[in-house]
Amino acid sequence: MKDILVIGHKNPDTDSVVSAHCYAALKNRINPENNYTPARCGSMMAQTKFIFDATKVTAPSFVKDVYAKVGDVMTKMPKTIQAESPLSVCFKMMEDFKIKNTPVTDKEGKLLGMVGTPELTHFYLSGTNSQMPEYLIRPENLNEVLQGEFIKRGTAKEFPARVLVGAMSLESFQGRLTEQDTSKIALVVGRRENLIRIAVAKKIPLLVLTGLEVGEDVGIDFSDYDGWVFISRHDSAESMRRVILSVPAKFIMADNPKSFHIEDDLEEANAMLSKEEAGALPVVDHDGVLKGILTKSDILKKQAPNLILMDHNEPAQAVEGAETAEILEILDHHRLGVFNTKNPVFYYAKPVGATCTLVVQQYQMNGVELANDIAKLLLSGILTDTVILKSPTTTDEDRLAVEQLSTQLGIDPQEWGIQIFSSTDSLSSRASTDIVNADFKAFEEGPHKVGIGQVEVVTLDELPSKEAELYAELDRVKTEKGLNWAMLLVTDIIKEDSLLLCTEFGPGEGVISYKKIAAHKFHLPGVLSRKKQLLPEVLRCLEEISS
Repeated sequence: MKDILVIGHKNPDTDSVVSAHCYAALKNRINPENNYTPARCGSMMAQTKFIFDATKVTAPSFVKDVYAKVGDVMTKMPKTIQAESPLSVCFKMMEDFKIKNTPVTDKEGKLLGMVGTPELTHFYLSGTNSQMPEYLIRPENLNEVLQGEFIKRGTAKEFPARVLVGAMSLESFQGRLTEQDTSKIALVVGRRENLIRIAVAKKIPLLVLTGLEVGEDVGIDFSDYDGWVFISRHDSAESMRRVILSVPAKFIMADNPKSFHIEDDLEEANAMLSKEEAGALPVVDHDGVLKGILTKSDILKKQAPNLILMDHNEPAQAVEGAETAEILEILDHHRLGVFNTKNPVFYYAKPVGATCTLVVQQYQMNGVELANDIAKLLLSGILTDTVILKSPTTTDEDRLAVEQLSTQLGIDPQEWGIQIFSSTDSLSSRASTDIVNADFKAFEEGPHKVGIGQVEVVTLDELPSKEAELYAELDRVKTEKGLNWAMLLVTDIIKEDSLLLCTEFGPGEGVISYKKIAAHKFHLPGVLSRKKQLLPEVLRCLEEISS
């Protein structure tokens, strides 16, 4: 099964978002062997939110980019141990699952550290000098590591201690105890009653007794002793080895290990991983919960994302990372761009008023009945992109689709269209950044690059009070995007009239055919469409000044 993203252009308008949602729904119906997910690569306009809310449909999720992420290829849900787990569990896991690094988590799954070959090597080599190594002892772990049972449970849950074997004379034993802090000793001893009594008197916190039969009385009263007493079925040497293996993982783990986030870029992660001797790093989410492990072999699993492009076919308008993806299909109603594909694709394009019209046709061509929520979304997409069928981009195919959809739904398309456009906040209440960028597209012609935004309103009365802010935002966008010319088309859908605000670009302003009514401001009577009316004129201007 392939995971395929159905996604519109940057700064998506309603047609872009709606067509992605509805086409993904169709593809899931006719191709259930794949998983089609609708998405958007920008914030939704207030108008689009209104439509999805009114239809009671969850809008497509935001996708920042489609570059391969660590979470796409990591080994998911790796084997883990908890901080209190004995090292014996860690060893067994590394052997059984042929792993070199074991993540350590808390009970909620949050990453605490890592236990790997460097930590284990240091752990064992720490006892090679003349001083006895000191370990963190957690007596409760003995049940997991030694065969035997507790006959007395102490009060200290954990404590640092050296492991001492009582295989010496009484005098030597007493001498050893005078040299050490007896509160930091774990004693492994056989049937040596005299040594055991001394250990109890000295308050040694852990006694591991060996050489006793099951149920045999030790012969010592431990009622006033607040330490731990464990009867081991192993001999003293093996018991000592296993006591050391009962040390909790947190004692040797590498704290605050390097880690990746599931959303980290895979190429950057690969570069970082190549410098790691261990060859693997944990992967966490925003809450620090372990989600996987990324290894060098995981990198080889990288696959190009699969995309269906809606309402665009130009790289500049596509989601970031689209150049790394496998483009499977394109549905669009704009001019041809220069999107190169690796393989042949299904390309469905017509010079209609809305991509949603093409999606309606796809439902009909595949013999799939339109559910009412899908029908209302598609109707809304057509009405917004054709300005309630007033735009010169409107075709008979758009009108037929609107008639069919509105008849099915039993609603007046004119009334519903006005309701949609009225849902957008007034110019005065919207931030200039939102107004300019909500529906902004960049185009190239020869050496020049131009960006055009469009905002549709029911009255132009509020524009004068907002103009200064809008010009400032256009200048900012021009610099940010490296444009030669930035424009905003403000369209009155009721009067079918538009005003064009633009940044300073003398060569272009000198040849544009619209009437100049103020500095960097033009009147465009009857112009409703950026695509069919404004863009061709702007491209003509750029071509003229380049020749």
